Parts: sequence; structure tokens; C-alpha cells
Amino acid sequence: MFNKKSQAAMEFLMTYGWAIMIVLIGIGALFFLGVFNPSTPSTCNIASPFICQDVRIIDTGGAANFIIFRFASTNIDSATINTITLNGIACGSIYVGYNADLSGMLASSDISQSKNKPTYVRCQLQPTVAPYGSKVSGNFNINWVKQFGVSHITIGAYSGTVESN
Repeated sequence: MFNKKSQAAMEFLMTYGWAIMIVLIGIGALFFLGVFNPSTPSTCNIASPFICQDVRIIDTGGAANFIIFRFASTNIDSATINTITLNGIACGSIYVGYNADLSGMLASSDISQSKNKPTYVRCQLQPTVAPYGSKVSGNFNINWVKQFGVSHITIGAYSGTVESN
């Protein structure tokens, strides 16, 4: 009689043991597939009259990060970016260019051509905001001047994963 109770207890423990093992294997598979570590898409949003088409956050491996925005605009004849601040850190230098490979960028803040073609704005941040692989999100402010010297502030938001150079 004592033997039968031991056998029932052993079968009970084995059944629950297999069930727990299957659950642990399932959770391990989900971790392996990256379900618990979702990727952060590189996105940016900005109020009108600008259109933020893309953003890249780049770790140079040194003491600085670069953030590159791809802007277009509507209803702007002439505009200049005065300052860009990201998470309270102001850009050390602003470069503007019109080529997708970022060649020919000039230390300028004139974005007048953004009405006709996409404009790339590169902002250098010192000290480094985040290391390679980390997820970053925040806000940015652009102070800009329209055609007749009227100053405006446009607020936007960005998020993404820091890429390597």
C-alpha cells in the first residue's frame, strides 16, 4: 500500500516536471528569437512646415555622437536653422548638405533648398549621448527664421538605436 502512494507521487512530480521544462524551453526560444528585446525603429516627427523623413544616431567611437536628420519642408521660401538642442544638449556644430551619402556638407545653417529637395542636417554632440547599440529617444527644438526675419520654434521628437560609423 505504501508503494502505490509513492508511485502516484512520483508520477505527479514527473508530469509537472515535464510541463515546467516545456515552459522553460518555450521562454528560452522566445529570448533566442529576440521577442523580449524589440528593435527600436529610427523615427522622427516634427511639426509643420517641416517634414522629418529619417534620423540616424551615429557613435563615432570617440567622444562625440552625430545625429543626422533628413528634412523636407513645405511653404518655406527661405529659412535658417539657428540652434538645435537634443535632450538639453546643444549641437556643437551644424552641417547642411543635399547628398544622400553626406558628401559636400557645409558648415551652414541655410536650409532654403529643403522645399525642392531633401536636406540633410548633421548635428555633432559632445559629450557622447549614448554608446553604440543603445536605444535613444528624445525631443529636439529647431529655432528658425522665415523669409522676413520672423523667428519660429518648431518642436520634434526622435527615437532610434545608436549605429556605428
